[in-house]
Amino acid sequence: MTTIYVDSRLSASGSDSDFTITLRETVQIQQGARLRVDKIRFIDSFFSTDLGRYVYYKDGSGGIVYHTLPEMAYTGTRLAAQLQALTGRNTTYSDVTNAITQVVVVGQEFLSDDDLSAYTSFPSDASSSNPKSINNVLGPISFDSDSIVFRFVKMSPYDDLFLRSHKLACHNIHGPRGEHDVLCKIVLDQGISRVQTGETPLNIYYDISPTSLKSIDFRLTDYLGKVVNLRGRSLSFQVTID
Repeated sequence: MTTIYVDSRLSASGSDSDFTITLRETVQIQQGARLRVDKIRFIDSFFSTDLGRYVYYKDGSGGIVYHTLPEMAYTGTRLAAQLQALTGRNTTYSDVTNAITQVVVVGQEFLSDDDLSAYTSFPSDASSSNPKSINNVLGPISFDSDSIVFRFVKMSPYDDLFLRSHKLACHNIHGPRGEHDVLCKIVLDQGISRVQTGETPLNIYYDISPTSLKSIDFRLTDYLGKVVNLRGRSLSFQVTID
């Protein structure tokens, strides 16, 4: 059995969420070896705007207008106040229903990500296929008289994350898109600024191919495989190969 303790602060290269470690000795992985990950630990340091910070509306002339939210971790009250400040539209938050309500301006209605696919003019870092909107946080919508209601806002941009490694790809793991480089899924259930932990399910090991290990890559990503931003906070865990 081989145990490897990993801490991103001691990586050979990369960032805290996308890095490579170098072992002092080469580790030989034999046929039939299995792997598990334990003691995953990092701080939930994600902003509500990590997946996007634009809010889009029709401009009244067949195009779109957008407003840029400051990057931060929002509460419902703070987000409603910021939307009102940016747009000039009366916007309120209800802590009873966790909903944000905003007055609709006729001809200048709010645009969902589906609506945005029909437009071509976007901020320089966005596009119709990736508008980088705040809509994933605002959530589903409905209408109430002359107002639009975001029925259940969600301040965290992520529900879960995936610890990955190309070098330690496991045969009997299939990621969200069928990939084999996922080592562990971490459900984000602690909240912003709190310590988040995770591990392979109890008593479970995953098959890995014979190989020689001197350096190993690791990444912490969302379900699409995009590396997340830990904002300088470290990621640590334990890899056990049996």
